[in-house]
Amino acid sequence: MLALLDGAPGDDATIHLAALIERLGDGVGRFDEQFARTVALTLHERAPHLAFPVIDPMGVQEVVATLYMDRALRLVVTGNHTATRGAFQMRWDERDFDQVEVRVTRAARVDPYVFATLDFSVRGKLARLLVAHPPVPAEQTVTIRALATIGGVVEYRVTALDTDFSVAPEALALL
Repeated sequence: MLALLDGAPGDDATIHLAALIERLGDGVGRFDEQFARTVALTLHERAPHLAFPVIDPMGVQEVVATLYMDRALRLVVTGNHTATRGAFQMRWDERDFDQVEVRVTRAARVDPYVFATLDFSVRGKLARLLVAHPPVPAEQTVTIRALATIGGVVEYRVTALDTDFSVAPEALALL
């Protein structure tokens, strides 16, 4: 199954998200926040060959599948329903991952999903901004809201002076 993700010959297949995560975690000692980021990155790198069969028939585009880490793990899938100009969201708690099907295909998708994470375990921590982010000046103390990844890009979501913004980890000094 995972060999298919790496380009080996084979047929399309369906696997439940819980089983896929367990296979990706083979040999991993601890399923923590870093592991969740690794899972999201692995899925993002293979996104052209992945889909959630429950989502695709709904005509949703610009799909983002985010692993939220906030005391528990959950999957939130968002997108746009272009025919109605509506926004779309589905969510599953970790205990339901054994019911979430993931379709692995040989053919690449034209509009692949984006896989991301939001880690709220850092919520409320303070940091010093090393680089100005107008209107927020350098050296300003900021409050961290979350650590986010989109593919391989890692950013802190922060707030200061009534402004919410994202910054690279190297642009902050944690206090």
